[in-house]
Amino acid sequence: MMWGGELILRDGVAVGQVTSAAWGETTGSCVGLAYVRSSDQAPVDAKWIGASEYQVNVGGTLYPIAVSLKAIYDPANARIR
Repeated sequence: MMWGGELILRDGVAVGQVTSAAWGETTGSCVGLAYVRSSDQAPVDAKWIGASEYQVNVGGTLYPIAVSLKAIYDPANARIR
């Protein structure tokens, strides 16, 4: 379970942190929002984000994470129409 403040790693390098998180009942997993930045001043865009593997450090244990630029649940907004 994440609460916020957890370290985000991109290919093993610290790039940001979780700003907020909670259990996502509809996804069946913890969902977090995070800010990331490049360590080499490269532009952070969809290509940069999609080109790597990510992990989150929760209590000293690294967990792989899936990164999405769209809403995890109902990204097309089909359920709320």
